[in-house]
Amino acid sequence: MRKVQALVAVLPFGTSLLGALFVSALFFSTLLLSTTAIASTTVLYEHRLPPGFGQIAPDVSYFFDPSGDFLIDDVLTRSFEKVREYPPQFGYTDAAVWLTFKYRNPGDIVWLSVNYPMLDDVQIFILDEHQNLLSAYPLGDRLNFIERVLLRPEFTVPLPASESPISVYLRVQSGSSLEVPMTISEDVVLRQTMESSAWIQGLFFGAMVMLGLYHILIFLSSGDRSYLYFGGLSLTMALIQATLWGRSYQFLWPESPGWNDIAVSVLINASNFFGVLYIAKVVKICESHRWINIAAMTLATTSAVMVGLSLYLPYADVIYPTLLLSMMTFITGATIVIVRMRRGYPPAFAVFVAGLMYTLGSASYILGKLGVFNNSLLLDNALALGQLLQVLLFAFALSIRMAMDKELRERAQRDTAHAQALLLETEREQNMRLDQEVKARTQELREANARLEKISTTDSLTGLYNRRHFDEVLEREYERGAREGKSLSLIMLDLDYFKNLNDSQGHTFGDEALRQTALRIQDVLNRPADMAFRYGGEEFVILLPDTEASAAHILARQIWTAMRSEPVVMKQQTVRLTISIGIAATMPNKENSYYTLLKRADERLYQAKNEGRDRICI
Repeated sequence: MRKVQALVAVLPFGTSLLGALFVSALFFSTLLLSTTAIASTTVLYEHRLPPGFGQIAPDVSYFFDPSGDFLIDDVLTRSFEKVREYPPQFGYTDAAVWLTFKYRNPGDIVWLSVNYPMLDDVQIFILDEHQNLLSAYPLGDRLNFIERVLLRPEFTVPLPASESPISVYLRVQSGSSLEVPMTISEDVVLRQTMESSAWIQGLFFGAMVMLGLYHILIFLSSGDRSYLYFGGLSLTMALIQATLWGRSYQFLWPESPGWNDIAVSVLINASNFFGVLYIAKVVKICESHRWINIAAMTLATTSAVMVGLSLYLPYADVIYPTLLLSMMTFITGATIVIVRMRRGYPPAFAVFVAGLMYTLGSASYILGKLGVFNNSLLLDNALALGQLLQVLLFAFALSIRMAMDKELRERAQRDTAHAQALLLETEREQNMRLDQEVKARTQELREANARLEKISTTDSLTGLYNRRHFDEVLEREYERGAREGKSLSLIMLDLDYFKNLNDSQGHTFGDEALRQTALRIQDVLNRPADMAFRYGGEEFVILLPDTEASAAHILARQIWTAMRSEPVVMKQQTVRLTISIGIAATMPNKENSYYTLLKRADERLYQAKNEGRDRICI
């Protein structure tokens, strides 16, 4: 009942706050969008991008300049290495990195964007096919924002049209992490990207700023420092994300490159300061756990000291201590929340969910950058979304605590202290028992589901996946290959004269032959994505995603060799078996279906049988 009353009490607050957030977010989105539109109409030209342009990945090469003294003429004769991952990432380094790629653009002007606003020094050189310099652009966040070619957070320059190959060289050096994501865009695509980013960033920044200012005003009227800490946390997190997006430099301090260089470290430490104080205050850890409270206050003090140091020390000298302090702050905050959650304190649960949202957003963003997930507009902004959800839930936790405090004050007038303690203890025990029962039943259900899943997808004789699971996986992998433009190969094999084997040696020996064949297939497979199935009777299939026909043929020959070189042995019986193999490979598309691939592999298998068995047909 107490939780219900607290929730009801915060509903008016939530309604009014959501309305204010919407108006504020809409204002900032419109502001960013209008600013972007003005910049784009002054420099962009409408045209259609020739095929082949887009994200830069496989054709970029790089060269390390440890001294940082090389000029463009010095690197033209140097040997460059191919970039093995995209975007190119070189970590924290004092060296200058040169990157180069070539392009041919017979159409109109296109735009090259370096999509990491935190880079200190970016120089872009454009040379013709005879290595003559066509244009050079000095960029980076150490220059005033107004000096950029295109007034947007990323570093964007035009690439001229040319029938002949054009060489582009980039010199990048920075005190921050050296990441160089690049895209080539036509005008329309660039404009669309700018508009999408403006809406998302405006919504995020408007909501965060409104939340921060709203709670600071509550602090000024109530004197409750929880609201001050929350307001400071919301504003610093908004400024951190805006700085990482390059929007702070664009709108707040466009003529202060020195401050822009250290702003992130200063703001992160300030965020740590407000964050740990907010959590300690909102979940009231000082009332129950003295040593945890001392640890929290120590971290807050250290964060305040780091704010001062970040103002005077170079970014590269403070970023690692700052990140370490952030990790310690996260661990301390998590400890505080978990301890209070175990006591059944509702705001602690809201804070826990808030931390979970931020963690999920951060993980999604990082995994997207590592290539685990396909890039998308949502994934690129997953970190900001996680931050926004975290702050909203923080605000909700604060409102719950406010409602709970009011209720407790009213109850204290009616009940004795002993009655209150007894009620809280009973509630805690009930919650713990219910939580344990739910966990136990949930675990039982998970185990039962896992057993059922294994039974439904596995062939009981060979331990391989069964025919039903093969049909599901084949369809899924075919669709994925069509989306991602990756090849798909299928190997179908059959034990030669298996019926004669059963007739002469018995079905028990035949079953053992199937099991040993399955083991030899599994021994050859070395990629997690490669899957083997018992198709039926003495037939097996092997599905190879992202595999060309030549690679599939190598794998099939390894299986064929393994069967020929080692006989099947059971007790005193030894029989040498052979197999016939059919291979099919395709580039999945929407015009065909996976049945085409399966039919082709089956045809190749029967071709191998008709040609005398014990062979591979592709």
